[in-house]
Amino acid sequence: MKIRRSQTPICLNIKYVTMLKLTPPLPEQVKALFKPLEHNLASVSIMRGLTASNVYVDSLDATWAVTYSNSRILVSGDIDCPEFVKAVQGVVDAGVKTGRKGFVIYYPVGSEKGGIGEHIRGIDPYPNLRNYYVLEPGKTGYPVNLSQGYRIQRISYDILEKRCTNTELVMEEMRSERASVDDFLDKSFGFCALYDDVIASWCMSEYNTGNRFEIGIETHTDHRRKGLAFQTARACINHGVETGYDSVGWHCWKKNEASNRLALSLGFKHILEYPVEYLEVK
Repeated sequence: MKIRRSQTPICLNIKYVTMLKLTPPLPEQVKALFKPLEHNLASVSIMRGLTASNVYVDSLDATWAVTYSNSRILVSGDIDCPEFVKAVQGVVDAGVKTGRKGFVIYYPVGSEKGGIGEHIRGIDPYPNLRNYYVLEPGKTGYPVNLSQGYRIQRISYDILEKRCTNTELVMEEMRSERASVDDFLDKSFGFCALYDDVIASWCMSEYNTGNRFEIGIETHTDHRRKGLAFQTARACINHGVETGYDSVGWHCWKKNEASNRLALSLGFKHILEYPVEYLEVK
C-alpha cells in the first residue's frame, strides 16, 4: 500500500523529538491502534480520510499515535512514552496558536492509563468521563410535534442568509466539526426550530461516515423546557433514515443528567462509559 507522508520527519516545534506525520491511506499498524476508539466516529472519519487531519506516530511500525479534529485529540498506544507526551504538547501548542481555549483528550476504551494533561504545559487538566449511546432507528422515522409558534426547518444557506438571531452560534457549531460552513453543508446536515426570526434550537449530524453519524444538540436558554431538543433531534434522525443511515451516535458528559435523559427518551441505548481529559488553556 502506498503511504503518503511528509518528506521528512517533523518536530512540531518540539526539541529533540522526531516523529512522522502521516495522512490517509494509513498503514494497518496505525489503523489498528485506533480500533479501541471506533466508538468515537471522529477517529473512523480520520482513518478513512473523510475528515482532514494528520496522524503523528513514532514510526511506520507505530507503538503510539496522536491525531486530532479541532478541539478533539485522540490518542492510542504506549501513552507512557515521553515522546508521546511531547507529541500531544505539540498538537496543543499548535491549537493554542489558532485561538483554541480548550481541548478534550480521548483515551482508548478500557484504558487504565491517562493523566497526560499533568505533563502538558500551559493548561489545567480535568479528568472526566463521557457516555456513548447508539440508536438504530429503523426505517419508519418518528413524528415531530412542536410547541405552538415554533417550526422546524433544515439548516441551509437560505436560513443562514436571513441572519436570524443565534445564526452565529449555529455557524460556530457547524465549524466545530467541519472545516467551514460550506464543508458542513456539503457533508453533514442539521435542523433547527425557529420562533419568528429566532433560531431557538438546533441539531446537527457529525462525522457522517458509512452508515453512521453522530448528533450534537443545543437549545438557547430562552427556549428551554419546551421539548425543542427532542423534536429537532427527531427531525435530524428522520433525515438520516431517509438518506440511508441506520446508526446514530450520541456522546455526552456522564454528569450531564439532562443530556443523558434526553438520549434515553429518544430511544438511544447506553453502550459504554469512557475516559477523557479536558485541557483548559491558561
